[in-house]
Order: sequence, then structure tokens, then C-alpha cells
Amino acid sequence: MTEPIKIDNTGEMIAAIPAMLGFVPSQSVVLVFLAGNRLSHIARMDFGEMDHPLVSAAIRRSNDTEGVYVIVVAESRTFHEVLDESERVIAMLLGSGADVWGSFYTPSIRGGETWTDMRGLFETGTIPDPATTEVGAATVLNGRTIARDRSELTARYRRKDSVTVTDRRRARAAKETMGEEFASSIIRELAKLVSTRTTPDSALAARVGLLLTTDIHARDAILGLAVIDPNVASETMEAIASKLRTRERVAALTVAGFFAYVNFQGPAAGSAFTAARQEATQHPLCDTRMLGLLEQALTAGLHPTMIRKLAGTGVRIAREKFRVELPAPSGDWT
Repeated sequence: MTEPIKIDNTGEMIAAIPAMLGFVPSQSVVLVFLAGNRLSHIARMDFGEMDHPLVSAAIRRSNDTEGVYVIVVAESRTFHEVLDESERVIAMLLGSGADVWGSFYTPSIRGGETWTDMRGLFETGTIPDPATTEVGAATVLNGRTIARDRSELTARYRRKDSVTVTDRRRARAAKETMGEEFASSIIRELAKLVSTRTTPDSALAARVGLLLTTDIHARDAILGLAVIDPNVASETMEAIASKLRTRERVAALTVAGFFAYVNFQGPAAGSAFTAARQEATQHPLCDTRMLGLLEQALTAGLHPTMIRKLAGTGVRIAREKFRVELPAPSGDWT
């Protein structure tokens, strides 16, 4: 079992934020919720745009939260603006029943930058290089990447190329020829790709897109891939979605967002869901029922461990309906 990472001081806590969010925030207010000395969850809002419902949703994400730290990250803002923002956020947190343990300001999150305590006597300290912290190193070792900013995170879910007409024709032909084995073969192939961290090609993307939009049981079984590795599963489906269009792209982005969500990567999940919703808006006949449920869960602050149960169900469906053996789920996957 991996030993928990200990964060010893304010500078280390702030330096850990990019790894926890998946990107380096700017012009932001970050809320770090703790249960005793353990991280419960983290939430980010734009500077100056925080409203009470967002704060309330963040508080509801965990019923064991005991305290919260407020970190304001805002370059080119006056100290008066930062202080006002900090006090406004604290007032909303207190009004929602949260216990605020501290509030800090930094212009940016990078090595050598200064942080300032906004609730004490304005003491200051230095932020270590985020890449050299234990949290940053663990993130890299686990195969996760940290985007330089929110726009880079959003760019991961843009369309980059497209499957060919030939790929689509061959996918349909394979479905007609293979019958029930079509779904099983694709689920097995996806499981192998996730296990070996192999990039999917356009031919597979065409088959996956067709399967996701024609077999709801197969789609649910694919959710079980999260049990193998939710991070790699998310990257795999992200790559597939980048090659698809219309309802197939919506379905793949929804699944990619699900994998990010259960991997405690809320911002990445939100980016995937936003991209899916934008695609669906242009194509009204897309099935967005699952997308809508996941969007509601993320907005309401439903904890990822609750969503993980869908992956456990997916493992069961893969085994019972498609005869595909995925790793047995345990803990909060069941």
C-alpha cells in the first residue's frame, strides 16, 4: 500500500495544488478541505466569480470535512482586491457552516514565489518548486500530467483528427459479421490498451464510437475499465474522442469524463463534460442522458467514491454479458 504523503507547511500545501487539480491555477480561489490532517477534497473557482451555490456544493462533497483553507492565486491584483476577495469567500464559507482554518495569497504557484497569510499578521513564506515536492513526484510516478494552465487542460478534449470513411465502413462491416462477439472483442481490446498504456488508432476509435452509440450495455461495461487504471482509461478514451464526431464524440467524451471523475480529477472531468455538451448542442439528436447525470453529480459535489460504484457494475456486466474478465473491484469500486 502506498504510504500517505505528509505536507508539513503552508508553502508545501500551496505547491501541491497543481498536482491535486491537474493544472496550474491562476486568477483563482482554491479551497482545500481537510478531515483532521487528511485531505478531503479541493475546489477551484475564478477570482471574483465565486457564488454561494458553488461554495455550498464544495462543502457538501464530503461529510467528514472539518476545516478549509482558502488560497487566493491572483497576479496583477491589488492587495486591497485580494483582501476583499478573501474576506468575501470566508464569509460565504462561514455562512455555509464551514470552519475556516486559514487564508493565504500568492501571485502565482511556482518555485520561489511568496505566500502571505491573510488572516494573521500577514506573515510570509516561500513556495517550493511544485515539481520537486513529494506530491508532484508521486503524480509523475503515477503517470499523470499537470497542465500548465486551465486552457491546456481544456485543449486535451478538442478534436484533433478524424476517423476516415473507410474506418467507419470497416467498423460497420465488423459489427455485422461478428454479431454479439463485436462488443466483447472491443472491450477486450480496450482492456489490453489500458493495461499496456497503448495509444488507440483510428480504426479502433471508429469501432468504439459505433459500439458506444449502439449498445448501452457495452458502454456500461466499458466503464469497468476504470478498475484497471482510471488515469490511463481516461487518456485512452480522450484519444478516441479526439478522432470522433457528433454523437460518437459525445459518448466518448462522456466516458472519458467519467474516468477522470472517478480518478479524483474534477477539473478534467468538467472539461470533458463541457466539450461533450458543446458537441451535443450542435447535434440535438445525441443521447445525453448519462452526460446530464454526471454533470449534475459533479455540480452537486457528489464524491468520486460514490461514482466509482458504476465502474464496479461495469466489471460485472463485462463478465456476465460479454464474457470479458476485468480485475475484480474492491473497496469503493463496489
